[in-house]
Amino acid sequence: MPQHLMLVLSNAKDGREAEFHAWYDVHMRETIDKLDGFAAAQRFELADLEGAPDVPYRYLALYAIEDDRVARAYEQFLHGRRERAEATAAGREPLIAVSDSLDPSAFLVGFFSALGPEVPSRRLGGGGA
Repeated sequence: MPQHLMLVLSNAKDGREAEFHAWYDVHMRETIDKLDGFAAAQRFELADLEGAPDVPYRYLALYAIEDDRVARAYEQFLHGRRERAEATAAGREPLIAVSDSLDPSAFLVGFFSALGPEVPSRRLGGGGA
């Protein structure tokens, strides 16, 4: 498991889920290919479970960050935001675009570092002490 993650919680605008997914697949690839420090990414959708607590976000993206590059990944994330604003103001395409199918009122980004090693389940044959 990676030692650092960028977590992104988001929603699509109403009725624009297909457009959101098509964009996000490209956006995720561009992020890990164009921004230094990001190693891999994966997207998730909130599981449809009866009686589960309400969660304000439907989608989760996890970006694995190279072992010792969390500061660099954060710096690159901020650079991407600045560059996108500059590109928009100049009327040119940004390095990494953001679709207007993304609901800006339901969007959260955080960077997290592991507090210890991954603990595998002994029940599933993960061993451990």
